[in-house]
Amino acid sequence: MRYALRYLWCLGVFGLGLGTLYWFLSYEVVGAVALWFFGFMPLIVATWWTLRGTDEALSASDDPEARPQDRSGHAVGSFPLVTSWPVFLAMGVIVIGASLVYGLILLPAGAALFVWAIIGLARETPD
Repeated sequence: MRYALRYLWCLGVFGLGLGTLYWFLSYEVVGAVALWFFGFMPLIVATWWTLRGTDEALSASDDPEARPQDRSGHAVGSFPLVTSWPVFLAMGVIVIGASLVYGLILLPAGAALFVWAIIGLARETPD
């Protein structure tokens, strides 16, 4: 487990460093952003894993010989409502992607749609 966490940190630093080097050598936006996201995604997982820690405890769902009675009485959690916000979120991502291809004039509209959908999802999601 410790080596996997170290691998994620190294992969994140490598991606961010390579993206920065690529930007200064080529000044090409799409490749640099792709490499930065390549480095940013493992850093998200590594940060979460570092802050949360590894949980070595065996839960009832991990035990192949567990019975339904072993898990009874525990809260299952909350489930999201039926919503159309993911459609607007996907449309925002598509418009942002199209702005990188066709011109940055579409970027404010895509970013506004994306932020609007995130806020809508956050307000509608139960606690």
